Amino acid sequence: MSSTNRGAERNKEDYYVTPHWLVREFLESIDYGGPKCKTILDLGERILDPSAGGCEKYEMSYPTVLNQFNFDVETWDIREDSRAARTGVDFLQAEGKGEYDTVITNPSFILATQFVEKGLEHVRERGLVIMLQRLNWLGSIKRFEFWGKQPLQSVFVHHKRPGFDPENPNKTDSIEYAHFVFRKGYNNLFAPNLYII
Repeated sequence: MSSTNRGAERNKEDYYVTPHWLVREFLESIDYGGPKCKTILDLGERILDPSAGGCEKYEMSYPTVLNQFNFDVETWDIREDSRAARTGVDFLQAEGKGEYDTVITNPSFILATQFVEKGLEHVRERGLVIMLQRLNWLGSIKRFEFWGKQPLQSVFVHHKRPGFDPENPNKTDSIEYAHFVFRKGYNNLFAPNLYII
């Protein structure tokens, strides 16, 4: 997902490589012993990245960094050329049974609300659904109803704009990004925690 060069130059597969430093920065902000710790979020033991990505040239972003933090991650992707353990899996069609502690990914912007709703089906009660999205995902008339009913617990805004093209690592996106944390069963819909990381 990227907001730069929208239109003709967008990746036709809507596949963008999430920078590892961005995932690491988020994990360090929630890590129990991390020097940059903002809060404590327990990701649990059963973690799923349903849009894991990766390809012949690049590693999967979330699973790679999560492994460095000693988490095991189950990986799915709809793309057949992904490095995920299970490819050809359409997460939005997969039946959720509440078996995971955390679902974490960087979904396509146009499918992000559907990924949250489906993610909540896949996590246990009090489980987490964590999505990387543009900060302006909070806006729009189209998503107003969505925000009124989803259990958004926290928003971790990244102070540095990322780039999603490993071939041009110095080319950053045109907008800020955040990790949005939803907690199944969380009912304080009017006051999510805000962190700048």
